[in-house]
Amino acid sequence: MIEDMVAATTVAGGVLRQSREAVDPRLRRCSEHSLGTGQAATVVAAMREVAGQALTAHPLSEVRLDGPKFCSYSVGEHFRAHRDRSADPLDPAAVRARLLSIVCLLNDTDSAGGLPAFDGGALVTHVPRGNGGVEPVNITPVAGSVVVFKADLLHEVRPVRSGVRYSAIGWLYSVD
Repeated sequence: MIEDMVAATTVAGGVLRQSREAVDPRLRRCSEHSLGTGQAATVVAAMREVAGQALTAHPLSEVRLDGPKFCSYSVGEHFRAHRDRSADPLDPAAVRARLLSIVCLLNDTDSAGGLPAFDGGALVTHVPRGNGGVEPVNITPVAGSVVVFKADLLHEVRPVRSGVRYSAIGWLYSVD
């Protein structure tokens, strides 16, 4: 998958604002890689399997997968704290109806198995606590793992310190 990403067409990762994709390096600095359906099939299958286990409120027949987007973060690149579900009426319905965010981590800090290694780039979720505060939870990247969380949960990707972090992201949204 990583070899396909390296060979693919690449653009600067953008952010969605009022239905418009814009590059804003203050908020997000990464690259997005264009892969074909066949190249993405393994990641899509893993995302569907794990998300199906996590999704209890909606039957899978009532949700669709948006994505995946294949992203790489080089040294210094990041994605500031944000939510994946929007309340902006100008944003696409699929973005406003996102239920779950899905992150498939494609490499980690260990170069065993020939995968490129990186340092930093932690996925951090900001979990609400009963006292009205939030607790940051660092999710240690492990190659091949799939992380699922509610699309309205505040989260971020911390800056990469060395190497390149590769991941695929997608979202399950309600078709209602």
